[in-house]
This record gives sequence, structure tokens and C-alpha cells, in this order.
Amino acid sequence: MTKRFLLKFLLFLCLFANAQKKQITRVVADKMSKQPLEKVNVFNEKDNSLTNQEGVFSFISEVDELNFSLIGFKDIKIDFDGIKKLDTIFMQPLTIELDEVIVGNELSIIKKAYSKVKENYALEPYNENFFLRFVLKRDAEIVRLQDVYGIVSRNSIFKTNKQPDNKCEVEILNMRKTNISEKKNIEYFEFQSFEKMFDLNALITISIDKFELTQEKTALEEYIKISFISKEESSIGQKMNGYFIINKDNYAIMETYFDFYSNTDKIPYQKEGKIQFRTTNFKRTSNYKKSNLNGKYYLSNSNSDFSVEVKGKEKNDSGMYDCSTMFFVTNSFTGEKAKANVSINKDVFKIKFPYSEQFWSLQNQLPLTTELKEFLKRVAENKDNKKNFEVIGNF
Repeated sequence: MTKRFLLKFLLFLCLFANAQKKQITRVVADKMSKQPLEKVNVFNEKDNSLTNQEGVFSFISEVDELNFSLIGFKDIKIDFDGIKKLDTIFMQPLTIELDEVIVGNELSIIKKAYSKVKENYALEPYNENFFLRFVLKRDAEIVRLQDVYGIVSRNSIFKTNKQPDNKCEVEILNMRKTNISEKKNIEYFEFQSFEKMFDLNALITISIDKFELTQEKTALEEYIKISFISKEESSIGQKMNGYFIINKDNYAIMETYFDFYSNTDKIPYQKEGKIQFRTTNFKRTSNYKKSNLNGKYYLSNSNSDFSVEVKGKEKNDSGMYDCSTMFFVTNSFTGEKAKANVSINKDVFKIKFPYSEQFWSLQNQLPLTTELKEFLKRVAENKDNKKNFEVIGNF
């Protein structure tokens, strides 16, 4: 009787625990234009997610609360029962008063924000769970998809005097990837390494004396927007520009945007083997969120887009590659340390890890867009056509 009762009790606990998890999939859109909103933060005190290009998100949590946040829009707070009544979540854009006068305090504001870095950000070791998506297009058609779920153990969020190289450890827990290319294409597009991606994602400082700073009009009463542009061109004729969104209360930098290329015509080609190539576009946006656990800011998500133009002797060897990356943290400051199973210096696509159909069919963080579903269909239809196509992947 005791064993039977124990089994029933354990079964009840399992059923009760599962019952507490709630899941929802919806679309987030601009209330004014009715257009879908990408990169909206969907979160509560325990879990995080992000909308994709179609404004779609999936969210699963045992906490009965969802928050929607995107700079430039009014925040939304709602529970699962409330959101079930809505097909689409509309976010109200904030308007700018055109006659608002901006006082030029941008230099002192940036200096104060930098002086508060040690106070505001996680500069000690910590762990976090993350999702990562790479999408590669050749001549506007998707040719590669890679999704990664894992743990990263960081020494610090940024490089510091104590952590000049800021090495981290990465443990991949799940991965799916596939690439399709025509046999006549001779080039291979290399993805970033984890090390390079993490360094670029957390880029937050500039040499102030080398940039022109401007405080911009903004509808966000609690934030300050400072834009910047290089005073002089780089060795390849480019001026880097971007902006910082800064919290007025504690001077924490909440969002950064960097555009590394300003004049495509001046960018020279590099040569490798039979081809010439040049990077014509590289933009990156990062967002930081304050943790309820320790009051420190961490990198909640980062997105980048870059383009590479390739020229070969033959027409088939030429093309335009566009790569987008989306990185976001689901849980930060966790107790589980990464058991490193990959090199952080390696091209991420060349990392080998088995595919788990169960995980990717149940995960709720990286929903496939219509375009990605069409891509996977094309891969499936051509995977046996080895005469014309080469398919590489783990599923």
C-alpha cells in the first residue's frame, strides 16, 4: 500500500507540475500601421522570448504574466487568460513632440553612462541559457539555417581590465542546421565564431573624442537617445555611426546600434583563391535588461545583419550573401555552469552536434517563419538530387 500510494503521489506531483506550465503563440503588431513588429521582448521574471520577422512569438512559462517591450512603443503587461482572448497584440507607438528643444549635454551624458558601467552591469562571472539563429541568403534566397540552444558561462559581460580577453565557455545542448548549395557554386560562407559574436554583441563603448555626438528628440520620457558618427573616415573610407539609448534614472545604456559601413563605393575587394569579395553592410543592435535577481544589467538580445558581395571569373561564382543573426537569453544568472563541449574560436556552422526532433518540435523560442518553412521544403525536395545540389546538415 505504501509503494502504491507513493507512486500515485509522485504521479500527481508530475501532473501538477506540468499543469502549471502555460504556453501561448500569438502575433505582435504596430497598432497604427498594423504591421508585424520584429524583435519585441516578451518576458516575465523567469522566462524570455522574442518575436520573429513576422511578429510571431511562442511563450511557455509557469509564471502567469507576460510583458511586451520594444523601445519606441508603450509597454504591455498581461496574463495568459487575457492574452488568450486576443489574436494579435497591438503595441501603441509613442509620438514625438516636434517642437521639443534638446539641450546639448550629450558629452556629459555619455561620460556619466560610462562611469556607471561598473555599478550597472554584470562584470563578475555568471551563467545564462541562450538561443541563437543564423540565416544565410544567396541572391535573396535562403541557403542556410542554423539554430542553437545552449549555456554560456561568462567571466564578465564586457572586456575589462580584470578580464582583457573575456573568454567564456559554451555548452551546446541542442542544434539544428542545414545548408543547400548548387554544385556549380565554389565559395563557402564562413559564419562567425562564438568568441567574435559575443565580443561584437557586447560592444558598448566608443572613443568619445573620435566621434561627433548629438542628443536626439525622443518620445521616451525615461530615456535619452545619443547618436554618434565618426569624425574621420577609416582606412577604407567609412564612417561608423549609431546610437545609444540611456536610462535617465541610473544612466544605464539600454540599447546600442552600430552601423559600420557608410559608403559602399569606397569599399575595396579582397582576394581569396579564385574569387574577390567585400563586406558592403554590417549593422548590429543590442538590448540590455535589468535582472530582478541582482539588479545588474545583462545582454538580453542582439541582432546583426551583414552583406558580402562575391565576384568570380564565371557568372555562377558571383553573388550577394546576406546573413542575419539573432541571439537572445532565456534565463540569466542561473546556477548551472556550462560544460564546454565546443571551441569558441570555430566557425559555428562547422560545429557538429546531433539533431533532436523531440526538442525542436516542442521548443517555443525559435518559431519558423513562412520563408524558413519554404526553405526547408526546398531542401527536402532536393536532398537526393546529388548531381546538382549539395546538402549539409544534421537533420
